[in-house]
Amino acid sequence: MESKVILLGHGSRIPEANEHLQKLASQVGELLGGLPVDACYMMRARPDLAEGVARAVEEGAKRIVVVPMFFCNGLHVQRDIPEQIEKLRATYPQVEFIYAANLGADRRIAEIIVERIQEVAPGEFFTRPSSY
Repeated sequence: MESKVILLGHGSRIPEANEHLQKLASQVGELLGGLPVDACYMMRARPDLAEGVARAVEEGAKRIVVVPMFFCNGLHVQRDIPEQIEKLRATYPQVEFIYAANLGADRRIAEIIVERIQEVAPGEFFTRPSSY
C-alpha cells in the first residue's frame, strides 16, 4: 500500500457516536476506488492519530493524507493537529504527510443541511431552488 487516508474526528465517550466516522471512512474509501481510509480521533476514542499512523506505516504506507473532520477552523485544526503531524514527521521521516483542509463552510454541506430540514419540515420554510 502506497497511500492511506485518515479522517480525524474529535471523538466521543459514546461508542455509537464514533461509529459514524468509521462508516464515513468506509464510504470515502469506496468513493476513492477502494483506497484504505481509516477513522482516528483527537480524544475520548481509539485509535488516536499516532496509533492510526503507526498502523498505516506498519501496513506499508508511504503517504498519509490527514483530513480534519471539523467544520470550524478552531484550535484543533490550526494548532493541535499540525503539531501532532510535525511530531509524526520526525518519527516517520520516510513518510509524506499531507494535511487537508477542514470541512469548513462549504456549500455542499449547506445543501445537506437543507435536505435534513426538508426531511423534517417539508415545504415549511421554502421550496428547493431548481438549481439545487
